[in-house]
Amino acid sequence: MMITILMGTYNGAKFIAEQIESILSQTEKDWKLIISDDCSTDATASIVSKYAEAYQDKMTFIVRDKPSGSAKNNFIHMLSLYESEYIMTCDQDDVWLPTKIELTMKKMREMEDKFGKEKPLLVHTDLKIVDANLKVMADSMFEYQNLDSGCSALNNLIVQNIVTGCTMMINRCLLDWIRDVPEESIMHDWWLAITASAFGHIGFVKEPTVLYRQHSNNEVGAKSAKSLSYNLQRLMELRKSELTLRKTYEQAKAFLDIYEQNLSVEQSVMIKAYTSLTTYGKLKRIYLINKYDFWKIGFARRCGQIFFI
Repeated sequence: MMITILMGTYNGAKFIAEQIESILSQTEKDWKLIISDDCSTDATASIVSKYAEAYQDKMTFIVRDKPSGSAKNNFIHMLSLYESEYIMTCDQDDVWLPTKIELTMKKMREMEDKFGKEKPLLVHTDLKIVDANLKVMADSMFEYQNLDSGCSALNNLIVQNIVTGCTMMINRCLLDWIRDVPEESIMHDWWLAITASAFGHIGFVKEPTVLYRQHSNNEVGAKSAKSLSYNLQRLMELRKSELTLRKTYEQAKAFLDIYEQNLSVEQSVMIKAYTSLTTYGKLKRIYLINKYDFWKIGFARRCGQIFFI
């Protein structure tokens, strides 16, 4: 068994050493860490280089010639380079709890025993939300954001992602399915989750395995979906909700274009129904959303859907 951990970095000097140390302190030792720096302008490369030199058997450092343009593109590039039995993805500013790899691998083994290694498999976990100084803000991201780990069916995931990439492990079979990731994909973890749901299985570890750090430079942050301020903000940002919704249509259409010959008839019909929602009148759209359960999780999210469907 070999686990490859992929970490994309960009101007992460403030927290990168703490994250690397948390990986080095894992109870599971059979892993290799690959770090790809996206042309940082701070001390990130210098810090990582020192660790890579000190732990040559555990780390490889890649410095890109030119910026990839986003964290998504950096991760997709790394995914195309490695063919390990298991792949994990990692953010530069979090902290992995000591048993993170061990618990994730345990769940992966359980799924392999149940479904077989020849099936695309993905495991993700809950997280603790912390501030920049690692003070706990919430013991569960899933509760904090009003998410449901059971919403991992394909009809759910084409509408809303519940998989947080920095907790994720995928097997080699799933990796083989996602060599071509289109520009329409919203994030790498979302695309992987959709693919795993369509052709394999998704497993969830309820125990938090990561301290998910909230700070001013987060590319994607976590916000409490239960707070009044959040829900009011969501209702006031309906334009943003509309754009996000339209991106999910584009992503679903791209997925269908690539994989239609591999999907079941029922899956194809369902995805086509979702991508064609904007071509129907309001009542027909609501009918199809109810029929295929295309609803997002939570009151504010559903209000955004209703307003723009």
